[in-house]
Amino acid sequence: MSADAIPSTILVEREPPILTVTLNRPEVLNAMSPVLLDELEAALHDAEADAETRVVLITGAPRGPGRPNFSAGADIKASGGPSASPAGEPLAHTLVAAREIAQGVGPEHQSRFNGVFGYLERMSTPSIAVVDGICTTGGLELILACDLRLVGESAQISDWHTKNLAAIGGAGVTTRLPKLIGAARAKEMLWTGRPIGAEEAVRIGLANAMHASEALLDRARELALEIAAMPAFAIAASKAVVSAASEQETEQGIRYAELWSSLIALQKESSGTPPPPSPLAR
Repeated sequence: MSADAIPSTILVEREPPILTVTLNRPEVLNAMSPVLLDELEAALHDAEADAETRVVLITGAPRGPGRPNFSAGADIKASGGPSASPAGEPLAHTLVAAREIAQGVGPEHQSRFNGVFGYLERMSTPSIAVVDGICTTGGLELILACDLRLVGESAQISDWHTKNLAAIGGAGVTTRLPKLIGAARAKEMLWTGRPIGAEEAVRIGLANAMHASEALLDRARELALEIAAMPAFAIAASKAVVSAASEQETEQGIRYAELWSSLIALQKESSGTPPPPSPLAR
């Protein structure tokens, strides 16, 4: 985040090798407004450009003393609300995207959420969602774009697009969720709106681990330091290969991994020096 662009809806804490981004609109359960999305995207771009930032943590400000919270999703009012499109009609960007897909030329147009979440998923810097309390709808779509997810014991994760909005999520939940937990479990979450608690989130593969709420952020930082201790270029290569694996046949995925391995070997040979020491070795 540049010095002349002070964020108003997020908190950014840079402690190399970790950058922590906190969604900071507790008065509306950290709902994501257009301003928050802009500031989140700027923070992610800054992290990706900063060689000292090796892991990004994304969490939410508590909604009161002892009441953890991640995000209630999109801020409908700040985004224009249902009145932004005529009743019964899709949003304009969805019509444009559908036309581009049908013509085989897109999509070039996408929602602001997809732009930010897609960048988060693609960036070479690994990300960890640190989730406790309410995490619903757009909040779920945000954590699905992260590489790893840690949950606190009070976490309640759900998708209410269908239950509350008579719609489906357009920022990745219908695609990323079934890839992560399987189609049947994803359909159950999407079709019922039932919140998933911390233990169940770990059991079905939605989260990597559960920790006590008061220790959650510390445990996340410990994991981040463990990841940051690894060579950054190897982590970036691994992320690229693993992320592509679900879209590839086995043989194609193996060849893709071989390509990245060759690139790493060439980098080592051209530099003539070993990778820099990890932050934990200092």
